[in-house]
Amino acid sequence: MPAQLSASRHVVWLGSAAIITDQIGRVLLVHPTYREDDRWLLPGGVVEAGEHPHDACRREITEELGLPDLPLSRVLSVHSLSQHRPDSSPGTPCPGEIRYVFDGGTLTPGQTKAIRLPRDELSEFAFLETRDAVQRLRPVDGQIMLAAYRARLGNTATAHLADGRHIFDVPPLDRHDVHVRYRPMWDSPLNHAPVPKRLPVQQAWSWCFVPDGRIVLVADPAPRGALPMLTGVRAGS
Repeated sequence: MPAQLSASRHVVWLGSAAIITDQIGRVLLVHPTYREDDRWLLPGGVVEAGEHPHDACRREITEELGLPDLPLSRVLSVHSLSQHRPDSSPGTPCPGEIRYVFDGGTLTPGQTKAIRLPRDELSEFAFLETRDAVQRLRPVDGQIMLAAYRARLGNTATAHLADGRHIFDVPPLDRHDVHVRYRPMWDSPLNHAPVPKRLPVQQAWSWCFVPDGRIVLVADPAPRGALPMLTGVRAGS
């Protein structure tokens, strides 16, 4: 009976990754040397036998980035990936996968300079705006990254997905396909003076507070929507 019960249990791989950003909200990706499709990845990797996902994520961050003891503050998303998902590597027998994505926080400039890659495994890293990051990831990895990033941006509950799709109600930031696009202040389209009366107003504006006290302005939408984040702006500014 114990042997039959054990044999009937669902067996999957277990993966663990992190959303890590720079101080202007761009997400960190790494470029592996071993992937034939030349796609990038979030920092992370395979959870080893007997290892907890958050321990595996800390270990992988230390091994891949050379950043020990990077705090993981919360689980942003949990993903169930099926055995026959379209982006699986041909010829690789995969029983399915459960992947955790943790919040790895924001790196300081000093921490970014301290990043050291294992050159036999990773050739480079980059901080990318979410639209650019999606283009460098496999499709399902892009969906995973966006769901986790938006859970962090919106300070919402842990996102639960199956093969890249939300299994519960789709959160607003995902439903409206919100991205973060950084524009330096010296290249900003914003004019802080009143709009001249003779000019038609062609932009929709709104604002909100985020938990750390900054004001987020929604402005200058691209055709599919965009969310510039103006850093350094505090409540009352």
